[in-house]
Amino acid sequence: MSAWDSYIARSKVRGTTRRESTKMREQSYLTRHLPDSLSYHTAEIIDSRQLMPGIDREYCPCEISEQNVAIINSDNIDIKTIISLPGETLRHGDIVHWMNQYWIIIEKDYNTEMYTKCKMRQCNYLLRWIDKNGNMFEQWCIVEDGTKYLTGEYEDKNYIVTRGDSRIAITVPRNQHTALINRETRLLVDEPNENHMLAYTVSKPLKVGSVYGTEDGVYQFVMQEVVMTDNDNASLRVADYYKYYDRIDTENINTNTEDITIDPEHNDDEHGRAVWL
Repeated sequence: MSAWDSYIARSKVRGTTRRESTKMREQSYLTRHLPDSLSYHTAEIIDSRQLMPGIDREYCPCEISEQNVAIINSDNIDIKTIISLPGETLRHGDIVHWMNQYWIIIEKDYNTEMYTKCKMRQCNYLLRWIDKNGNMFEQWCIVEDGTKYLTGEYEDKNYIVTRGDSRIAITVPRNQHTALINRETRLLVDEPNENHMLAYTVSKPLKVGSVYGTEDGVYQFVMQEVVMTDNDNASLRVADYYKYYDRIDTENINTNTEDITIDPEHNDDEHGRAVWL
């Protein structure tokens, strides 16, 4: 290598322009000093695009990776700002497992030149549902009061509000399975320790409000309470379960999320036990 080539190679290490040089110095500073911050943590990032039947902590077909990030508190204790290290990224809609809790990345700043900055919100419910092929899925989600989505109309200067007995809103990551949840989809949502569940049907599927690009984002579903039917399985928290499976004794099926496993060699068992063993 000539002296000139050596000079060019050394100059590129710190950037060929002032702007690039400033950027590289800042990235180097953050990489060296961020681990000393109290906001520095190691979290598990779960790629929700690869959600498969029977996801749980012991057997998870989706991709899980440990990543060093900065997590910053906000005035709302269930909402945090999460920032990646320079050169790394976070995906809008991914699940973050941190502090023994699950969080959904609900917003992302797409200016990622220096680092990736996102907003994540704490999950409060493990949603379970069944598709038209009889496959059961579960996904961490955010359940909140849905009365703020009520609509009304003016008539003779009187404000008339049309509302049901109960309405909730659910936020879930976008993936190939949640994309199939549409209007009239029935779900069971209630405190997990209750024997009697509450049934809801999707009345307003909002799929474009927080989706950017072709893969990233979250879905929001507004749901109206409906009556339970004989096809619902309250012990498994799965609506319309008996439309696809025989009425077998499910009392001995462990529905604890920590203990659910899959037998991949028997995933087409006629009673669905391959998913909920």
